[in-house]
Order: sequence, then structure tokens, then C-alpha cells
Amino acid sequence: FNAHNTSFFKRDISLPKALQNIDLGKEDIVHHLASKLIIPNKPRFNRCKHFAQTSVFGTKHILDWMRAANCRNLIFWSSDMVYGLPSTTPISETVLPQPLGPYGRAKVIAEELIVQAEVENNLRATIFRPRLIIGPGRLGILAKLFGLIKSGYPVPMIGKGENIFQFVSVKDCAQASVIAAKKGCPSGIFNLSSDNSPSVKDLLSRLIEHAGSKSRLLPMPAVAVQSVLETLNFFKIAPMDQEQFRIADQNIVLSTVKAKEILGWHPKYNDSDMLVVAFEDYCRGTKD
Repeated sequence: FNAHNTSFFKRDISLPKALQNIDLGKEDIVHHLASKLIIPNKPRFNRCKHFAQTSVFGTKHILDWMRAANCRNLIFWSSDMVYGLPSTTPISETVLPQPLGPYGRAKVIAEELIVQAEVENNLRATIFRPRLIIGPGRLGILAKLFGLIKSGYPVPMIGKGENIFQFVSVKDCAQASVIAAKKGCPSGIFNLSSDNSPSVKDLLSRLIEHAGSKSRLLPMPAVAVQSVLETLNFFKIAPMDQEQFRIADQNIVLSTVKAKEILGWHPKYNDSDMLVVAFEDYCRGTKD
């Protein structure tokens, strides 16, 4: 890869003809990572349409663009949010998707469009379902957690914190894309996550200790908290999205056996180190 030989085009893939004037070679590989981010209450209404613009219609337009160029190589970044509430642990790629909200549903539809293109157009598509991706510059909902710890405030937990809530490093994700490209985009769905994840309580305790913070963990009854959040979500004022708070007390552990055996991919980064790196990056960006 040579950065000096690259071109940058800014396009809105939700528009049908946005990509038509970008040359695409037959042997090129398309890495499709575009997606609307989950931000609670933004937008407050029409969220199904909001997420579908990129994940559904954008995916369709990318597939149309590839078909016109006779390009058959795709790496698509879906999400573990397609699984919804886990029915088994660890979660394998064979588990039937049951998403909890519009973000996960949009990803499921995008996957279905890709699978259809595999059948109709002989597409080779690698689909990744990563756990919560974190790293420098990728904070999302973690920014609220980091703000509490930096200020020394109590850190509420939905439940006792005995559950496991995996992450995956942005660097490990990048490596997965490289491996899939080198292997010719093997068709299939692959989970990506860390290995040997600690409990939420242990994970947060280690971060608080590392930060030298006065914060204390505050376990809260999951059913009661989620009921309150459901009510706030009804009025479009919840601090977390439904797809986030409904799984907060669950064991969210993905099986990565398939990625390891077929792709030869192995995560290099553990949850504790990832969280520390992300926290330090947050602190550098929020200096008083």
C-alpha cells in the first residue's frame, strides 16, 4: 500500500448514481464500512429510514456499481447487533439474527442483499460481525463512561457487572480486512472479538485503578434500570439507545472459531488494554 498513489472521492452512497464516475477494476476489492453511527435520540424520529439510507440503500448502490464493473470482491462490515439478546454463549455465526432496533435490522437487510448478490452475480463476499470496536478516536458511548471516571464520579452499572461484554480492537479489525483481501474475499460470515474477556466489574475496576480515579462502581438492578430507560426511550430522551441498554447486563461473547480456522485471524489486543488506550486518548482530547 502506497498512500502517495491513492485518490480520495467523497460520495454519498445513499444516492443511486453517486459512484458511477469512480473507476472500479474487475479485480479490485471493495471494503464497505459505511454506516450511520448509533447516537441516542439523533434523529429522534424516523430512525429506521435514517439507518437504512446507508446500510440498506447504500449497500444496494455499491452492489449495483460493482455489478456494472464486473467486480466480484467485497468485504462488508456488519455488526454483532444483528444477534440482539443472546440465546446462547458464545454466539456463533449460525445463530438466527434477532436485532433489537433499526441499526441491527438495517445491517441484517444489507447482509441479505449481499448474499443475494453472491447467488445472482457470483459475488465473493466476506461479511464481518465485530463486537464493540474501540481504539483511539473511536469512543461512542464510552465517552460518557470515561467522563465519569476522569471526574471521579460514581460509575453506574446495569446489573452487578458479573457479565462479560467483549470489545474488539480497531487494529485487529483492520488486520481482518487485510487477511480477507489477501485470501480473495472468502465467502461467509465471521465474528470478530477479543479473547479471554474479564467481567464488566473487573474491566471497569482495572480502568479506575489505572486512572487513579476516586470513582466507585455502583451496581444497579438491571430490570429496574432498563424499565426506566425504556420509558425514557419512549419519550426519545434516553441517554442510551435501546440496542445498547437492553444487552448491557448480558453475556455478550462471540465465538471467533470460524475466523481463526478459515482466515487464520487472531486478535492481538485484550479488553483491558484496549479500554486503557481509549481512555488515555479521551483524556488527551479533553484536557482542562
